[in-house]
Amino acid sequence: MCGIIGLVGEACGIGAERLARARDLMLHRGPDQTGLRELEEACLGFRRLAILDLSAAGHQPMLSADGQVALVFNGEIYNFQELRRELELHFPFRSQSDSEVLLNGYLAWGWEELLRRADGMFAFAIWDARRRSFFAARDRVGKKPLFYAETPGGLAFASTLNALSALLPDRRAVDPAALDAYLTYQAVPAPLTIFQGMRQLPPAHQLSCDLGTGEVKVARYWDLPFTPKIRASEAEVLDELDALLRGAVRRRLMSDVPLGAFLSGGVDSSLVTAIMAQEGAGPVQAVVVGFDDPAFDERPHARKVAQRWGAELHEHLLQPDATRDLPEIVWHYGQPLADVSIVPTWYVAKAARQHVTVVLNGDGGDEVFGGYARPMVARAAQHYRRLLPRKLRQALARATHSLDRPGLPRKLRMLAEAGAVTAEQAFTYDRAFRPHRAEAYAPALRAALAGEHPDALYRAAWDRADGADDVDRALYGDFVTYLPDQLLAKMDVSTMAHSVEARSPLLDRQLVEYAARIPTSLRLKGYTTKYLLKRLAERYVPRKVLYRRKQGFVMPAGQWLRGELAPHAEAALLGRPFAERGWMDPDFTRRMLREHQSGVRDWGQPLWTLFVLEIWARQALDGTLSRSDGLEALR
Repeated sequence: MCGIIGLVGEACGIGAERLARARDLMLHRGPDQTGLRELEEACLGFRRLAILDLSAAGHQPMLSADGQVALVFNGEIYNFQELRRELELHFPFRSQSDSEVLLNGYLAWGWEELLRRADGMFAFAIWDARRRSFFAARDRVGKKPLFYAETPGGLAFASTLNALSALLPDRRAVDPAALDAYLTYQAVPAPLTIFQGMRQLPPAHQLSCDLGTGEVKVARYWDLPFTPKIRASEAEVLDELDALLRGAVRRRLMSDVPLGAFLSGGVDSSLVTAIMAQEGAGPVQAVVVGFDDPAFDERPHARKVAQRWGAELHEHLLQPDATRDLPEIVWHYGQPLADVSIVPTWYVAKAARQHVTVVLNGDGGDEVFGGYARPMVARAAQHYRRLLPRKLRQALARATHSLDRPGLPRKLRMLAEAGAVTAEQAFTYDRAFRPHRAEAYAPALRAALAGEHPDALYRAAWDRADGADDVDRALYGDFVTYLPDQLLAKMDVSTMAHSVEARSPLLDRQLVEYAARIPTSLRLKGYTTKYLLKRLAERYVPRKVLYRRKQGFVMPAGQWLRGELAPHAEAALLGRPFAERGWMDPDFTRRMLREHQSGVRDWGQPLWTLFVLEIWARQALDGTLSRSDGLEALR
């Protein structure tokens, strides 16, 4: 894991000192080595977290033998040894790193073929002085980030938005469309960033910049196919999944530094840990964080898995101090992200660093294998729409909404709501301010949006899916939106903030391509989430761990905002700076705070979304809140 940064074209004239300052804002991503190269038309910077080949031979930026091609690379290439064996027939190697495989692979095969062959998690950039051309790419699922901005006569890029902002000579205004998307979905989706003129390269996309013509191109180089469907029995599918996951775990065990696992006690991390125990050498170093509240504490389940496989379990009791740490957590993202689990994920990464440098996790299990209610509701709604006329479905949806109380089954409400609209409309589900945009936004923000809606990004994903049914399309939609924009961003930022590399076997390319082609009739059985993954895990994980109510890795933000965070939230959201931004209607904000405090209505999710936004704004826009400040500085 590393941080990469650079400039190509005329912008290189800003000088090495400024580039170095921006690069060193990513010290946490690479504390082991620093690098900077000033070439004729490109300036490249690097911060290294050494994982493979800890010697100086693995340092970057890395140059070809003739000095004409340069590489900066963040990530891991899991098939690099296979590629190296082929390349060694024609190229001498100076290191044991996967970085040099990418460099020589480009020289041997060219850019397009290198992307086709490289398998891993990555964001990397190549400058080719012979062609006066720059190339960059992001991995297929979006594990590693890459931000960029076009500049007069060239381009700037970086692994973090903070570093890119420091690299550019002028301050950028907030993008109203990105702000709207954040307020609607609690994350800024690629290719947007919160700033105008700055972009995030989406997963599975490549970027090229030709200095001769000045042309900048962005294009998709891979997509997840859901057809044709596999024809196999359940037993055959399980055996194939077993082999694929075993191979995915094995490829992710390569490391020259201590390696372990996040073990939450859930299905995904338990299965990964079990296979690690079989494929690795020595006991797995597993890390789990627990809570005082038994409703959230998964340590007892993690103990069962650790005992079953002889893992060395490192337990940490989570006692979050959001008043002290939230500004630091928010700063690392560079733009607002309001997933409430940014807090516990930060602490579990901090705990892991005490024991290991590389961790395997269970990310992707829900999105690949149907761990949410949405795919099951999508399946049921297909039949529901055929059975009942639209007007009756709409009436039933209104009735269930008016009867929204604990006694009404959640899945019944979800089915009624999904069945009242088209499958595409049902996919763009309500979060944060999506139901309240018209009344919550200030007139200035509504005017700036000019009728645009962030649902367009989700509908584009839905339309692009090649699924055989609505279940496939729902899974694809989450895979290309919610997973990279929110979940993987959270994991990358949290782990890299503590100089830890996170690897996700359940997001292995071969595994996800196979899983996508499993028919819905095999993937979903009744209302058991992740049916096939649980059936596979039965081979390795105690049943009591698998078949229990999912707890989730979240924090009670609504309670916090009525308790310890209440005075800080009021100071932030009722203060003059927030009002003068012209984003939210002041009366609506006051109403939310009043009703939440009195218990009349739970506004926890929207208030948390605004609270994170204002913390970020005080840091990035006003400069009045430091990352090291506590929340008392808001008052």
